Amino acid sequence: MTIPPLKREQKETLLGLSLLFVILFLLCRLFPLVGDDWYREALGSNIHSPAELIREVAYRWSTTNSRIFANILAFSAGSRPLLRELYQTSFTLALIALLSRVTGIKGARGLMLWTAGVLALPLPIFSQIHSWAAGFFVFVPPTVLLLGCLAIVQPVIDGGELTESRLRWAALFIMGFLQELAAEHSALFGICAAGALLIWYRLERKKWSPSLISMLIGCVLGAALLFASPSYRLIGSGGTDYYKTGLTGGLGGLIQSAFRNLPTIAKYFILDCPVLYWSLTLLTLLLGLRLRGALNWLLKAVLAAGCLSLAILPAHRITAAFIWALALAAALFLWLPDRISRARTLFFLLSALTAAGPLLFVNPIGPRCLLLSYVLLLAAAGSVLKALKPENFPKPATWLAPAVLSLTALAVCFAVFVPIHKTELQRTEILEEAMASGAKKVTVPAYDNSRWLWDADSAFKLGQYYYHETPGDVEISFEPGPQSK
Repeated sequence: MTIPPLKREQKETLLGLSLLFVILFLLCRLFPLVGDDWYREALGSNIHSPAELIREVAYRWSTTNSRIFANILAFSAGSRPLLRELYQTSFTLALIALLSRVTGIKGARGLMLWTAGVLALPLPIFSQIHSWAAGFFVFVPPTVLLLGCLAIVQPVIDGGELTESRLRWAALFIMGFLQELAAEHSALFGICAAGALLIWYRLERKKWSPSLISMLIGCVLGAALLFASPSYRLIGSGGTDYYKTGLTGGLGGLIQSAFRNLPTIAKYFILDCPVLYWSLTLLTLLLGLRLRGALNWLLKAVLAAGCLSLAILPAHRITAAFIWALALAAALFLWLPDRISRARTLFFLLSALTAAGPLLFVNPIGPRCLLLSYVLLLAAAGSVLKALKPENFPKPATWLAPAVLSLTALAVCFAVFVPIHKTELQRTEILEEAMASGAKKVTVPAYDNSRWLWDADSAFKLGQYYYHETPGDVEISFEPGPQSK
């Protein structure tokens, strides 16, 4: 059996993936351990076999932490830096590659474009996802698995017919099942997405898809295992020291929780995401560039004014966002060239809203919880770009713009994290010397650019790993570096 030669785009993609893996791996090696990572370092150092890992994960599920898949990754990576960096590199690369696949913006140019999109997160989200291993393992892997499911059922999203096979059924079941075992709102969204695609396909094709049924069954069974954990009984009956819901207060409690969480969700869903609202605005305006008529001109004016208001009028951003979103929805409905483009873009936009919905009713929530919605909005922007037929753009522009965006994003990340890594090495040397000498007090340098890190200078959490007899028996303090002063 002869292997057919690779096409030019396939060669570009393979070369781009290989180069990007190396670059991302070097970047991930610069991320320091922060916050809860130290607790998992201590936990991972006491796990020496797959059997011990399974017992630890099962114990957590039966008590306080139901996130089986996330815990398997986090606990196995604890005290194993190379494995942790390979996990982070592989899932980040998969996220970029799958965005390229589901949006149809492929090849090396697509990889460069989505590299910029994935790295250009608002700093609060970046610090709780990329540079915090604990947050990464909870939120990135389920997002990757969800995009993987969407890539497998791509013909459905593109309005075509799905080729059925046992391999496809198995892949969708396993991926649907695993993605449920991490973040709760991702689990709920997975069920909604699988159900919506199944019904859509039934209405469009007048038949049921075994592949989509397999995906839905996998999601339902995974969610059942996740929410069967006894930890949710405690949360549902009144909350823990960390998590609470509005359920105990009935409808009034849910409404109160929703109003409390809405500003945070709005902030990290779109208000503090200029990458999203500028790209969606500019791409949509390009769609309507040659259209005339009073309604079209009005939509263009409102869309542009709404985008500018989001950027320069912080006191009125909620109102501006509402007007901008209405204008965006109307413009996309009217200007997208065909029914399939409208359906695909609408699917990603509604998916982003649906994924954020459950966050209204749980406290506390952090910026990291909006990663899935951010990625789905990136996919919506990619869907609009696909409708513009970028293959017809001048070739220099289609190469230059993604290259500049990706190189800028990577350059900024390396410029920030190289000094941080040097500080981490200094900290490690000082702490190891203190442990060897039996010192009870130790001062280490604080991190500069700490906005890029989550819970970077926590003496308590650092003391869960560096101690003599019991955690916390070494007093750790931080001395600001030259830039911090």
